[in-house]
Amino acid sequence: MRKLLLLALVALAIWYGWKHDWKLFDRSPSHEAVIRNDGTDNLERVRLTVDGQTFVKEEIPTGTSATFPFRVNNDATFTLVFQRSSKLGEKEWTGGMVPKGPMVQRHIFEVDDNGDVMYRAENK
Repeated sequence: MRKLLLLALVALAIWYGWKHDWKLFDRSPSHEAVIRNDGTDNLERVRLTVDGQTFVKEEIPTGTSATFPFRVNNDATFTLVFQRSSKLGEKEWTGGMVPKGPMVQRHIFEVDDNGDVMYRAENK
């Protein structure tokens, strides 16, 4: 009985690995998005969307940053939506470029007091 149970567990593990293409053990590199608050007010309700994925940070205090690792299946652009703690209304920025290819990058978004976003990408 014990051997049968062990055989069933091994068979289940093999089936799981086969069906999930060994993605559990995939350690491929990923892109990184860094949102820096260069203003004098806190950033609130920050949402970054890329290739159908949305990353959320409730607050980014002045002088700090938030980092989100991600992978993409297609070439994509970013949409960044945020709000300043002292100003009403949301700001939205769209732009940047994330390649699907084997090259991974760090994408840096620097947000100033006016809500302007300075974007740059650097290879990891």
